[in-house]
Amino acid sequence: MKNNSNTYLYDIAAIILAYLRNEIDEEGQQKLNAWLKESDSHEALFVRILDEKMQYEDIQKILSYNAGGAWQVVKQKAAQRKRRKHLMRIYQIAAVVVVVLGVAMTFFLKEETAVVPVVKVENITPGRSIAKLTVASGDVYHLDSLKQVDLAVSLAANDGKEVVFTDRQLAENVKEIRYNKIEIPRGGEYKITLGDGTRVYLNAQTELRFPESFANSEQRLVYLSGEAYFEVAKNQSKPFIVQCRDYAVKVLGTSFNVNSYEDDKTSKTTLATGKVEINMGGKLTILKPGHQAIIKDGKVSVEEVDVEVYTTWMYENFRFKSESVQEIMTKLSRWYAVDVFYMNESVKNYHFTGYLPRYAKITDVLELLSLTTNIKFDVKGRTVTVMEKL
Repeated sequence: MKNNSNTYLYDIAAIILAYLRNEIDEEGQQKLNAWLKESDSHEALFVRILDEKMQYEDIQKILSYNAGGAWQVVKQKAAQRKRRKHLMRIYQIAAVVVVVLGVAMTFFLKEETAVVPVVKVENITPGRSIAKLTVASGDVYHLDSLKQVDLAVSLAANDGKEVVFTDRQLAENVKEIRYNKIEIPRGGEYKITLGDGTRVYLNAQTELRFPESFANSEQRLVYLSGEAYFEVAKNQSKPFIVQCRDYAVKVLGTSFNVNSYEDDKTSKTTLATGKVEINMGGKLTILKPGHQAIIKDGKVSVEEVDVEVYTTWMYENFRFKSESVQEIMTKLSRWYAVDVFYMNESVKNYHFTGYLPRYAKITDVLELLSLTTNIKFDVKGRTVTVMEKL
């Protein structure tokens, strides 16, 4: 019942947000009207959301994607809650809906007012630009400490955040296709521009294998394990193929995100622009912009999604839309290089929608999640324990 209740509360929060954005549809309006009739407290909450000047200012922060400003508001409200333990329950729910779009609002619907825990942890910092390059000859380079790598068939210009490969003239005479490999550890990220001009954003715990040169190949084939966002250079005569563990993504020139970690049960390819072809054991699936291919248990399904949720992770904020705590903590564990332990299975199923600052201390990120869900965190060393609030 708890998970169903949380899902229902999330639906209402999402409908209220759609109303505030003037994006509500007929079905949503009907659900909102029904919810308002259920209880006088629901109507009081809705009126307060509409009338509060302070809430309006917070809404503007969200609609303008000013996640940094919204985060400061959240912290201020948390401090206010600590000082005023008997703050009105309605105001608490409203703050969650319009400031951080919390999904699991059971915490705020309890009769008693809980105090947001102060998470005391060691200085666990967010990820940074770090990568290891192993070239076809076997030589290894740590890119975060090098400026330029002079290779046999290419030149790798490096600035500590991105490495750019440029083919040498002699690459045209190289017949054998040999592969380089770039590895991003947990707690890392990096960008790479391949010899054909394709730009790739590499997330934490990711490996990309790519040819020394595409000059004499009929296709541009790379191998991916992990997550990467591709902006593929157009070449009608030479398709670009991303080979994952169980399937391949074929394009001519487009931008898309591939999430295919070895330890995840599900892989996802999300198309931003252009068109891609998913090849799963000889069965082809065509994706259009705004669609996502979900690969699980040897099968491919396609859904229409909010592309920004899956294609903006490399910028200032993580964006989540009704993602479970387990999914969120998996991403945070890779980014902050921490291990996660769950006190029980039920804590994995709380959900969250909103933004989390990508380059903030883990203290701030966990405090935000604790503020907007019915869970709390205990950090010892580099292990984060997730548990329900009592």
